[in-house]
Amino acid sequence: MKTTITEKDGKTIVAVQGELDTDTSKEFQKDVEPLMEKHGLTVEMDFSQLEYISSKAIRVLISFQQRVIAQGGSLKVVNVQPAVMEIFDMTGLSRSFLE
Repeated sequence: MKTTITEKDGKTIVAVQGELDTDTSKEFQKDVEPLMEKHGLTVEMDFSQLEYISSKAIRVLISFQQRVIAQGGSLKVVNVQPAVMEIFDMTGLSRSFLE
């Protein structure tokens, strides 16, 4: 798993590559932790190269979204691969992250 954080057009782009599973979710949380305290961020999670996401990683993502919103920002997921989209659909999280 690799996380790349960049700024583009006033948005914070968080690109995740590989598999976001139980083991790598801790690394992902550490990578995005500094963003959780910034006010008014517009975060786009780019999942174009994310192959898998576990339930543990989804919990980390939900926590990240809640913290960003609490700081007056927004977070959405873009460019989701079909296998990952299936997980979002099954869990009902498509509405929270994709709209």
